[in-house]
Amino acid sequence: MSDDNAETGSVSITVLSVMPIRAGRLFALASVEINVDGVVIEIHGIREMRVATGATRVELPTFRDTTGQSRAAIVLPEEIYRPIGDAVLDVLIERGIAKRRFAGSPHEPISALSN
Repeated sequence: MSDDNAETGSVSITVLSVMPIRAGRLFALASVEINVDGVVIEIHGIREMRVATGATRVELPTFRDTTGQSRAAIVLPEEIYRPIGDAVLDVLIERGIAKRRFAGSPHEPISALSN
């Protein structure tokens, strides 16, 4: 499909739940709903992790393959997984579970969603 024929659609992301837990660096689990032009997809088991710098990392669910390697359970384009991380981080901050930290400028939060 060429770019001339590409269609655009609407995507919305809603955080369904955030559950605080204590398990090493893991401090919360989240679930989100992604609505892509009326097609609803739920993702459960999104992990919120503390990293050495004190920042928060948001990770999509993973599984262990037959060799024991951790693999992404779902692969999403950056245009979707980055906003998921932002939405989850916003809810964590609203609930006082995480704090916003900045790298260099106030417009660059130190958080990442690992795909």
